[in-house]
Amino acid sequence: MKAYLKFLILVSVLILQNKSLSAQLNSLAPSPTPPMGWMSWYTFIDHINEKQIMEVADAMVSSGLRDAGYNLIQLDDGWMAKERDKEGRQYADKVRFPNGIKYLANYLHQKGLKLGIYSSNGSLTCAGYPGSYNHEEIDAKTYAEWGVDYLKYDACGKKEGHPDQELNMRMINAIKKTGRPMLYAVCVFGSNETHLWASKVATMWRTGGDIVQHIERNPIVTYKLWYTNLQQVIGKEAYAGNGHWNDPDNLIIGYPRNNEQTIEEQKAQFSFWSLIAAPLLLSVDVRAMDPKIKAIIMNKEVIAINQDKAGVQGSRLINDDDHEIWVKKLNDGSKAVILFNKKDVEAEIRLNLKDINEKGKVKVRDLWTKQNKTITSSLTSKVAPHGVVMFKINSFK
Repeated sequence: MKAYLKFLILVSVLILQNKSLSAQLNSLAPSPTPPMGWMSWYTFIDHINEKQIMEVADAMVSSGLRDAGYNLIQLDDGWMAKERDKEGRQYADKVRFPNGIKYLANYLHQKGLKLGIYSSNGSLTCAGYPGSYNHEEIDAKTYAEWGVDYLKYDACGKKEGHPDQELNMRMINAIKKTGRPMLYAVCVFGSNETHLWASKVATMWRTGGDIVQHIERNPIVTYKLWYTNLQQVIGKEAYAGNGHWNDPDNLIIGYPRNNEQTIEEQKAQFSFWSLIAAPLLLSVDVRAMDPKIKAIIMNKEVIAINQDKAGVQGSRLINDDDHEIWVKKLNDGSKAVILFNKKDVEAEIRLNLKDINEKGKVKVRDLWTKQNKTITSSLTSKVAPHGVVMFKINSFK
């Protein structure tokens, strides 16, 4: 009898293990906190090559970015040849990527980095390369064989009337069939409704328009670009959480061309993207960073707000003509708070504890100046034009 019971227990364990393995093989890769990494478009546009990406990988490691959490390198539009091969497969441009994508994936994996890739759900990508329309299964199989860890799936190209949701589900199901888990980013850049379906099936999804004009090669970059995209996540808080994230597009901190943002404005974007649990995908050329830019994107205390295990998207509490106050509940019971100055001149902003449902004595940590204080009812801070102060607030137990 005991032997029979042991047999039943063993069989049950094997069944459970098999189900667990099956679930892993038939699901997209888990992302309990927002993805962090670097994307090639803003640095190189569609003129990317193997040497550049390997240099970026080396810089991600040597600069400390990988160890800070930025472990993804995403090849954006332009990595592929202008035509498919005779078997209908996408392949990397042989001049710019002489060793192919699998070689590049292995190089990144050896450095503790993940490889992301790009395609579109139409016949052509936004830059005019072969898209994945009617090639979903062969493309997913190809990416899996190469060792790809992440797919950004755009919405350019002809689709013969098929809706973006249907085409994304084709690709998601094709990826699941390969058995290789991948992070999956939906990029229907003109839609304000993608979250209604993508939150159930994808790692992340664009919440609206491009942060820099679609395929614009020499834009004028100001804080207004990220502030516009910040508005696109408001009202979508309930759709974000562990494993699935609203994506208002990339960080434009250290944008390499015509960047007219002040340092304070760039600190503000990093603070907001961290508070709203957005993916942190860099645009800066990490091979040659300004120390002030590096200090922003390497602020470990602000990154910790983004990577908080609770997975809560912060929300706006107060919005008037001059300032805004945002708050995010954290896993340890504390709160992250942003005071944002909308004015073109320095301004004083007052935070009343009652506005964030706190009372009594609280501990306040300024995440940019690294200063601590204790307050009982309110505090007033001087805030730079279009800048923020960002606090972590703990109640006394």
